[in-house]
Amino acid sequence: MRNPAGKIASSTSPNAVGEPAEARLPSRARPVEARRRELFGASLIALLSGVVCFYHLGAYGLWEPDEARYAEIAREMLVLRDFVTPHLDYVPYVEKPPLLYWLTALAMRLFGIGEFAARFTSAAAAMAGIFAVYLFARRVFGPRQAILAAVILATSALYALMAQVLTTDMLLTATLSVALFAFYLHWSSGAAWCWIMYVAMALAVLAKGPIGIAIPLLAGVIFLFSEGELRGAIRRFRVVPGICLTALIAAPWFVAITIRQPDFPAFYVVGEHFRRLFESSYSHGQPIYYYVPVIIGGTLPWSLLVPFIPWRSLRPDPARRFCLIAAATIFAIFSLASAKLIPYILPAIPLLAVVIADGLDEFIDRRENATGARVSGADCRRLAVVGPVLGITAAGVLAVATFADRFASPNPAMVRPALHAAGLVLIVASVLCFATFWQRRAGAGLATLALATAALLIVAGYGRLLAEPARSYARLARLIAQRAPDARLICYPRYIQSLPFYTGRRVILVGAPTELAYGAAHAADGSSYFFTRRADLLRLWSEPQPSVLIVDRGAMPALEKSLGAFTVIAEDTKKIAVMRTPAAGLERRTPGE
Repeated sequence: MRNPAGKIASSTSPNAVGEPAEARLPSRARPVEARRRELFGASLIALLSGVVCFYHLGAYGLWEPDEARYAEIAREMLVLRDFVTPHLDYVPYVEKPPLLYWLTALAMRLFGIGEFAARFTSAAAAMAGIFAVYLFARRVFGPRQAILAAVILATSALYALMAQVLTTDMLLTATLSVALFAFYLHWSSGAAWCWIMYVAMALAVLAKGPIGIAIPLLAGVIFLFSEGELRGAIRRFRVVPGICLTALIAAPWFVAITIRQPDFPAFYVVGEHFRRLFESSYSHGQPIYYYVPVIIGGTLPWSLLVPFIPWRSLRPDPARRFCLIAAATIFAIFSLASAKLIPYILPAIPLLAVVIADGLDEFIDRRENATGARVSGADCRRLAVVGPVLGITAAGVLAVATFADRFASPNPAMVRPALHAAGLVLIVASVLCFATFWQRRAGAGLATLALATAALLIVAGYGRLLAEPARSYARLARLIAQRAPDARLICYPRYIQSLPFYTGRRVILVGAPTELAYGAAHAADGSSYFFTRRADLLRLWSEPQPSVLIVDRGAMPALEKSLGAFTVIAEDTKKIAVMRTPAAGLERRTPGE
């Protein structure tokens, strides 16, 4: 049966059609059994999300550029003891608010400076988001739907992969999820949920700026309008004191940074928001339909099942409507903005996980009434199509692994063992998913799909280890720190984010300052660390102070003759690190020898 909101009752309900086994238990035993099942489900979610979010978290180097950048900003907060003005390469870096840096610096203080601590905040935020979805779905739908929603979120491709990436997007997603869920719970039940919403909005602002307020407010207004309840919303949601509470939490940092950097508002508001919104040439311009395939791919494997869910037969449900409206709002905002990156759409994934779980619940509820007719109007055998799809995908993955050497990119060959493992997992999953769904064992089929996805994510973690040389300069930076511990570092023609993090030293840049331009212009010693001319590079190189020059391989042939005699102390496929004075115990040679 359905509750007043229109949702199918949980299979543990004693009033359900086709009385379940629990209903035959003594009345005192039913709550105990229900609590045990909920505890078991919550424990499974904790185990699954813990594996997805924390497996191999610190096993590979920080990837360029975002992870290394944000980790270094947090490290410099600890070194400089300055928690107001973020610094990158020891110059002000004010493109983002500081919440991610604060939490990452705290993790580094607790766990030590390293990859695990650097990524801990994102992993913890992802796990918090999974439990936020679980608690919300449990309250508005039921325990079974809550478990399914949490499992879907934890194993959705984009969410699971970003759980182990140090960026601001996962922290924004977790805080926005709490804010949006609290909005709906206040609308449906009142109490003090609105205050949780305003606190979460403030944290979202400190995570990534005004978008933390814009999304909940716009989604809330659209939902209230659709429900015909917009009138009186200001009083009902205590908007005036609520916004004051949000400002009380979020505004102090913006005031403090403005006092220190008076031109911060113009740089941050105009450059980092309005120009990103309206100038496609400013940053990451993409077409308006960019996020359509991103949403489909980001919710894999569950998006494969969406076309087979009997959406028209689902009874109207305000919680489902709200999640759809909020997800559509996020999709519209980021689609209309000129600057687009894949992780920007991440806050929509938790909302879609709730909606998909609600729809798939139709296939799990297979109880029959007294006449033998199924309660659900959909035949879950249609979901068996996921088996052949996974099989075709497995064939494609194994083909890429087999012919990896023939690709122009070295990446397929680099991760070939992971591709083989992924292909085998997909083959097993395709057979089991087809068999379970064809036998109308929908719950077993969904569990199989979830476990197979979790296995693929573990394989992906192994693939990240294999791909580290192509995506990280951690090994290069560690070699430089080991072989030239006292030398100054010079980058040409671009800045390497990992260098200061792994060496603990400031870097001199000869080349375009790009994202360091604001800091270079505002640092008192900027003229000693930022140069643009090749003549400056040669002057620095000729000075008696020991120096390590880190050069792009493509730039080295034109520069080599001007450097004179040098020694290569570290290199990878993209960079070469050389010293003018040969280091003790190292063979004197040129690149490629």
